[in-house]
Amino acid sequence: MQRLDARVPHGHWKALTFISALRHDRIDTPWVINGPINGELFASYVEQVLALTLAPGDIVILDNLSSHNALFPLQ
Repeated sequence: MQRLDARVPHGHWKALTFISALRHDRIDTPWVINGPINGELFASYVEQVLALTLAPGDIVILDNLSSHNALFPLQ
């Protein structure tokens, strides 16, 4: 066995965040953010994108992602 010496790329890696609603029959309201998600961006998604598609009787389930606390702060 012989060791391979080679260069590897390095530098600034950028993140894209994909958010969407998962319904029983489809993925709905996709949204892509250039960068990581935070509480302010998540609240904007809910108010400006998701809320427009909700109907009476729809159920929204959030996990314990820290950005969700912007909507429902823990006591």
